[in-house]
Amino acid sequence: MLQIRKPRKTGFFAMLLALLGIGGCQSLALEEVEELTMVAYGVPTACYSIKGKVTDEKGKALEGIEVRVKRRFHADGRDRYFDILVPLASDANGKWSTEIRAIPTDTLQIVFTDIDGAANGGEFAADSVRVPVKIEKDPRKNDAWYVGDAKVEVPTVKLKKK
Repeated sequence: MLQIRKPRKTGFFAMLLALLGIGGCQSLALEEVEELTMVAYGVPTACYSIKGKVTDEKGKALEGIEVRVKRRFHADGRDRYFDILVPLASDANGKWSTEIRAIPTDTLQIVFTDIDGAANGGEFAADSVRVPVKIEKDPRKNDAWYVGDAKVEVPTVKLKKK
């Protein structure tokens, strides 16, 4: 006699849970959080206008220096800094700038790395600077998740030769 098995309901519920994203609700390691750059719906954000200049020790502008902007993230009683946008590069005048919308923070860390080697004036050691951020709300902006704007002027960074 041929027996017909009824499909199990557990497969249906497993698929339903996967579609609802229940499997993704586990906590993330902080190393994984660093890779998350998108801001989810309902998360307060601030608009940052950040600019600066990078030179050598003699004040000569450095072109092609990689600039990474990181925001402060306080967890486990420690400060950690995570990228909030893709790296930038300084122009022929050593200047760089960006405008982004990201999760609010009170401190940014700007990291400078010579990625072109001996080109553009020699090889330079990496350096970084931490900059306080003051966010001010514009009363004319009426976005429910908008926290404010921050204009960040990073002091000129002078890189040392390797």
